Amino acid sequence: MLAGVVGYLIGSFPTAYLVVKWKSQIDIRTAGSGNVGTLNSYQVTNSRFVGAIVLVIDVVKGLLAVLFIKQITGTEFVPQALTGVCAVLGHDFPIWLRFKGGRGLATAAGVMLAVSWFLVVLWMLLWFVGKKISHDINVGNAFATLALLLLVVVAPASLLVSITPQGVQGVEFLLFVAVLVIVIMTKLVEPVRAFFSN
Repeated sequence: MLAGVVGYLIGSFPTAYLVVKWKSQIDIRTAGSGNVGTLNSYQVTNSRFVGAIVLVIDVVKGLLAVLFIKQITGTEFVPQALTGVCAVLGHDFPIWLRFKGGRGLATAAGVMLAVSWFLVVLWMLLWFVGKKISHDINVGNAFATLALLLLVVVAPASLLVSITPQGVQGVEFLLFVAVLVIVIMTKLVEPVRAFFSN
């Protein structure tokens, strides 16, 4: 319970909304794509500085949430996984913005970084492949996210052990990745559908 609440509250910090409001006096929810995240922050303000600030803080949210709960619960993996997933949910559906948030990608990257840095590296490599093929950021995001889950599912047990935190069962790790992917994909379905319908 504590892990979920901590994760959600940290994740729900409305970075893009506050930074864009401070920089341009614009409500990001009503500008550009309406997405409260890094890409729309950059597009709305036309400022790489703003985009970079939003990206870094959103990554740190996911990282901080997991590391914070780790200090309380120790090496037990389930609270860390729950905190991470809830941090992404908080980013996607922040109570402060009437549950209208971002897509959770940067925050998810922070979560993965805290749990297993190898996941982030693999995710980024897959994103470059997806982006190169589709020439669309959202399609690249969706491809990388689904491909990451597929690779974790089919990975040999010996390899899975090497990329999971010490003492964590493969089933627990797989479940964590699967739930995280589902949460991420809930916000990617619409833009991907729009891309293919055009």
